[in-house]
Amino acid sequence: MKTLLTTTLFTLSPGEVTSLSIHADQRLRVDAATGTDVWLTREGDSEDYWLRCGGSLLLASGDEITVSVDPRAAEPVRLALIAEARRPGVNVSHLVARMARRLVRGTEWTPNQDQITAS
Repeated sequence: MKTLLTTTLFTLSPGEVTSLSIHADQRLRVDAATGTDVWLTREGDSEDYWLRCGGSLLLASGDEITVSVDPRAAEPVRLALIAEARRPGVNVSHLVARMARRLVRGTEWTPNQDQITAS
């Protein structure tokens, strides 16, 4: 099985503050920083989060976060918001019902083929 990821990269300048509304479970990772800290606060959470380059924080759907970059930072900081891509779900109940119907008829059925051969 192949995992597909969707990544959004953005850059914040030293001293810049931004707010994000998270609509699906994602991971916020500090992609590029030169020893500078990124400060994150999550609405309704009493903890503050400090991340360095390579650090990340898992964010849940519905989270409202504020991201701040240390004003003393020498360079802008690049952040990555990473989410697993959505795939259409498999209708398992439909497949089970289809297999049961064909087995009841006394036929051989191969899931990858729509051809039926009588036994």
